[in-house]
Amino acid sequence: MKYKVYFAIFLLSVFVIGLTLYYSQQEIKLITQQKAKEIYELRNKEFSLMLKNKKDFLNAFAKFISSSDIVINAFLENNRTKLINFVKPLYTSLHEKDLLEEIHFFKRPATSFVNFANLKVFNIDVSKARADILWVSTSFQPSTHFYICRLYPGLRATYPIIYKDRLLGSVSFGLHIKVFKNMFEKLNAKGVSIYLNDKFLKKFLLPKKYLFFKDLPLINGYRIIGTPYLIEAAPGYEIKNNLVYTKIKIVDFFNETIGYIVIKDDISKTINVLKNYMKNKMSIEIFSYITIIAILFLLFIWIFNKINEMKKILSLIKNQQFDKLPPKQKEKDELDSFRNSLLDVAQTIKTYISLLTQKVEDYSQKAYKDGLTNIFNRRFLKEKAHELFLKYQLSDTQVGIIMLDIDDFKKINDTYGHDVGDMVLIRLTEEIKKHIRKDDFFIRYGGEEFLLILPNSNIQTTYTIAEKIREAIQNLKIKAGDKTISFTISLGISEIRKTDKNLFEAIKRADEKLYKAKRNGKNRVEF
Repeated sequence: MKYKVYFAIFLLSVFVIGLTLYYSQQEIKLITQQKAKEIYELRNKEFSLMLKNKKDFLNAFAKFISSSDIVINAFLENNRTKLINFVKPLYTSLHEKDLLEEIHFFKRPATSFVNFANLKVFNIDVSKARADILWVSTSFQPSTHFYICRLYPGLRATYPIIYKDRLLGSVSFGLHIKVFKNMFEKLNAKGVSIYLNDKFLKKFLLPKKYLFFKDLPLINGYRIIGTPYLIEAAPGYEIKNNLVYTKIKIVDFFNETIGYIVIKDDISKTINVLKNYMKNKMSIEIFSYITIIAILFLLFIWIFNKINEMKKILSLIKNQQFDKLPPKQKEKDELDSFRNSLLDVAQTIKTYISLLTQKVEDYSQKAYKDGLTNIFNRRFLKEKAHELFLKYQLSDTQVGIIMLDIDDFKKINDTYGHDVGDMVLIRLTEEIKKHIRKDDFFIRYGGEEFLLILPNSNIQTTYTIAEKIREAIQNLKIKAGDKTISFTISLGISEIRKTDKNLFEAIKRADEKLYKAKRNGKNRVEF
């Protein structure tokens, strides 16, 4: 019996030692992963700070240059010499210090005016190579992004040049992507490489510019500036032989992944210290486990059951499966009390989520609705126009456009007051809603000017709808006290053409037809 007990103790000791060794190795792996994750997060923070610093740097110069009176006058006078004389000293100084790769001026929408990388080439349409310039020309908004143009891959800040609310053109400041490699090398990285998608390099770079990249190593479709590493081209990090490879994804203007910045860090010293620490820790743990294993075994089972139950509750909360939560139990100990408190928190979270969801929906709707007429406002058109235009282009849908305006609206306001004018606007929208479909977009474009976007409607159908609306408004009678008010509207119609570059070109044509209707006597439809 004694030997059986000794043998059982021996087996139990072997089991505990084996378990301790196993978990020590797992802990080393876990801590190694944690260290790698910390390095990965640090490198990402460093990149974010680098990127912000470079964006601020480029944007500051772009904003300064785009608002300069000399630059504006050079555009107004079509004077390249004035522009070159003003900007070239700045460009030369920054370029020699590797602080800037490019300054490029464009006339709207995307015609090269002055390119300091090659002053001999100008008056070239670059719209196919520089979609970002077209975007700035149509949105009147600056854009900072990575881009592969005809000359190099890098970071660009593009700013509109505006004079008296009129877009003259734009200016693009650029940094070569190698700048980020140099910056990380100064931060004591073991190695830094840049992986660039070869397909995009071939597509966008000029053949003579691609020759430089063609001589670089090619692995899995990526040209590599620096040392090639046998890693997966995907964001995140990898650990190999105590080396951490941080992979930072580079996304361009089109939201395409053009490459990765790969930073190699050596954590071998940290791992060796960790292993020595784990050896000492393991010796103490083995001794402690053998001493107290009999006491803690049942206790651990009880605790783990409780913890697993609470993990299950947390998982249900995380996945918002509140209907599957177990009921509260009678409290026998602190863990039961904690379990019940967790269930109380779950119910509170469920209530908050419901309230927040409703509030988000309410705020979203209010942001795009006109406060008086409760139809879409100008902000909706500004923010959704590009999205709608792309949708119609991709689906090859015929889309009709109607611009309408109340005839002599100022006279109504002057005669009856603005309260009656508001009533007229409200009744107008109510009447028009009767003649359009659920999928049509009804937008208050200005004070008394309205816009209708009619998907799946050719020009003849659009004209028919416009006529029905005109007749309905002509026959509309509005009571204002003891007086009855009637009014008319003028309408201009157009449709989206395949040659249009954006939705606003079709809107502009409809607006021109609206003014033609005004000139031709009002209360009519022109197309």
